[in-house]
Amino acid sequence: MVFGIVTSMKPLPMLPPASLSRTAIDRNHRMRAAGIEAVWQTGRAHAVVGHRGSMLVSRGGLHLLTQDQVPAEAFHFYLGADVDGNHFIGAALLDEGRSELDRSLSDEQARDAESWLTDPIGGIDATEPVWTPLRELGEELSDRDVALATSLIALGNWHMAHTHSPRNGRPTELVQSGWVRREPDVGSEHFPRTDPAVIMAVVHTEPSGEEHLLLGSNAMWPEDRFSLLAGFVEPGETLESAVIREVQEEAGITVRSPRYVGSQPWPFPASLMLGFTAESDTMSTTADEDEITALRWFTRPQLRAAMEAGQVTVPTTVSIAGQILYGWLDRDDTVGTGEAPGTDGPTPASR
Repeated sequence: MVFGIVTSMKPLPMLPPASLSRTAIDRNHRMRAAGIEAVWQTGRAHAVVGHRGSMLVSRGGLHLLTQDQVPAEAFHFYLGADVDGNHFIGAALLDEGRSELDRSLSDEQARDAESWLTDPIGGIDATEPVWTPLRELGEELSDRDVALATSLIALGNWHMAHTHSPRNGRPTELVQSGWVRREPDVGSEHFPRTDPAVIMAVVHTEPSGEEHLLLGSNAMWPEDRFSLLAGFVEPGETLESAVIREVQEEAGITVRSPRYVGSQPWPFPASLMLGFTAESDTMSTTADEDEITALRWFTRPQLRAAMEAGQVTVPTTVSIAGQILYGWLDRDDTVGTGEAPGTDGPTPASR
């Protein structure tokens, strides 16, 4: 058998919409202009509520409230409509609003004692509403609910931090159903901010086709926690240039062939994660010691063994880091196939 010399990694397929990337909502910009009150007047509106990164859930999804149940101490947004024509308003609760709603829910539960006897299940499937962090809900919510929750948390975080004009320091007001803040005196408008960040699977390929994946441990993490390298895109920089720069800064190596594989909103507080793969011709790395304290190369068998032994923990597939990592891990190396460099192999099983 003739063995081919493989100089490139097997390209990963584009990521399917997963976790926080999923959506089944029409954002309906025309209804935004009509205003929140007009949305309620349709008679087909419901509210969902969030507070500091957590969502109120029950019965397998976001807990829906009526207009009179939504606390006033909140930022209110029109989030969009579903395929059935139902409209959804998001309320990013202030601390006072969260306390008010919790008291109201507690009073309702006290009046309905039967629920305590028939509801032994907690979490998203609880009969009575409970608060759960969005990070824990990303893979459990429906496409509709995850889109609502992600937008609500992102908008809430932005409004909390941008109550005043960056031009003159004056208070701004919500317009366009919460999607814009306007300075009343001069009319300048300010839009929600999303910071682009690249995250990349850096791979070194042996002539035999065996691949090694580079993972790093952040200075703020436990020593056994490893993930893909990542960093924010700087002004005036392309995404591909950001991939090359960030790997050089954090690992001391130059990579080539950045390839885009997918994206994911990450509203903690306001990022859009842009996933890439990139190839390295060397395995001689140097951690920057500021952000990254340790770097390790893994073959697929090595990474599986380290994870099974509890020696290494990696991100779950709620994040794009985990989605890319498992997408690579679930593929087979090109060994002894005689494939030409860069040839796509069989499509891997989805995860």
